[in-house]
Amino acid sequence: MSKDELFRLEQAAWAPLHDLLHGLNPEAADRPYTDLWTVKDGLAHIACWQAEAAQMLLQMREGTYEGWEDGHEEEINARFHEATRELPLDEVIASLHASRSRMLEELDRLPDDLLDDEARSWFVESGHEHYEEHLEGLRAVLG
Repeated sequence: MSKDELFRLEQAAWAPLHDLLHGLNPEAADRPYTDLWTVKDGLAHIACWQAEAAQMLLQMREGTYEGWEDGHEEEINARFHEATRELPLDEVIASLHASRSRMLEELDRLPDDLLDDEARSWFVESGHEHYEEHLEGLRAVLG
């Protein structure tokens, strides 16, 4: 899959998530999304994984990527939640936009010869697949 295809998939999945952000107020953002998270927490979670993907793509470009050990996602999610749960909604939304921009930039800057399955996986799983994973639940809570 080429960068252009990856960008198109990400943009198509981002649009409905972005639409949810318009008019989102702090009261709605504090609604429970899961047993542990509010809507705002869910959005911060997405932003954190976008930022993580951007960092991994940067490491790949710089030749410092050492791989990723699967199986620690719940622990990482808990750390992300602890780090972001007190942030106000406007900062979470700003972080979501900033981390997305950085992730897109890092994919764009990655040389084509480094765009392997690992790089694609980071971008896809932290980008459009992740948005789609959370979108239905967020829509259900927000109406």
